[in-house]
Amino acid sequence: MNAHLRWATALVAATAIPFVVSDYDLLDLTRMLAIAMAVAGLNLLLGHSGQISVGHGAIFGLGGYAAIIPVATYGWPWWSAVPLAGAVCLALGLVLGVLALRMGGANLGLLTIAVAAIFPLLLIRLKPITGGTFGIFMAHSPIEPPAWTGLTEAQFGFLVCLLALALILLVLRNLVTGRLGRAFAAVRTSALLAAANGVNVNRTKLLAFAASAAVAGIGGAFYALCTAIAVPDSYLVPFSITLLAASVVGGSATWAGSLVGAAIVIYLPKLAENAVGAESAGNWSQLVYACGLILTLTLAPSGLVGDLSRLARRAGKAAHNR
Repeated sequence: MNAHLRWATALVAATAIPFVVSDYDLLDLTRMLAIAMAVAGLNLLLGHSGQISVGHGAIFGLGGYAAIIPVATYGWPWWSAVPLAGAVCLALGLVLGVLALRMGGANLGLLTIAVAAIFPLLLIRLKPITGGTFGIFMAHSPIEPPAWTGLTEAQFGFLVCLLALALILLVLRNLVTGRLGRAFAAVRTSALLAAANGVNVNRTKLLAFAASAAVAGIGGAFYALCTAIAVPDSYLVPFSITLLAASVVGGSATWAGSLVGAAIVIYLPKLAENAVGAESAGNWSQLVYACGLILTLTLAPSGLVGDLSRLARRAGKAAHNR
């Protein structure tokens, strides 16, 4: 079974999930899909262009606020707020990318750390717009199903996010398999060698970061709209680090790794809460993230999906040779 058929089969199978699980479980799965979008954006940046960002949690949050503010305050339809969030985060990505290039060196990582630290403080200071410390709440998700579908709000939200994630992964996959993808790979391998072969290194890095930011912003928009809430405490620096860990552990060079990484982000705190209680769950989750990151870098540098896929290919070749 080739890759296209596997992905198509997985997508069709996933559309059945809303009809076999409860709405409560669907909310967690929908959150996972939204976070998978942000992790996929990080995979484009880290796994395909060799850059690092420790501020994608802030970009994810910016997308959430850019979507929920016009919907909650001005009555926009949700489907018009999502592209707005993507555009806002794309613009931020371009600005940060240009600043990082002018600073030179590995300053993109340092710059994004600063953004991650400042973003929650800005949300609190801009209280008339963002709601301050308490953020923005809606009575229910604005992603409501048309009456003729017969779907619940949770079912419709899941299917919308599933379709959005599928389209994003398709676009990203096509992006990295074309001419631009070859430029990404060259820059990741060696910027000097890429420049010697005619690749505009600065433009390639800038495009990768801007596209990554736009994807993360769209994910943040769906997350905020599906949960009907956006608060500053959701987008602190540890969340950005968690997204980065999810990319590395899942497999930054694989698109399936974005789903695995997102599942870890959503379900690891729940497992920790069941094991040690709600009060200690947050600290234990962060410890497990850190240990998982160290173990992955040591034992599975290509991430869980990357190394398992490589082992499966080796086993298949060995079986074929026999």
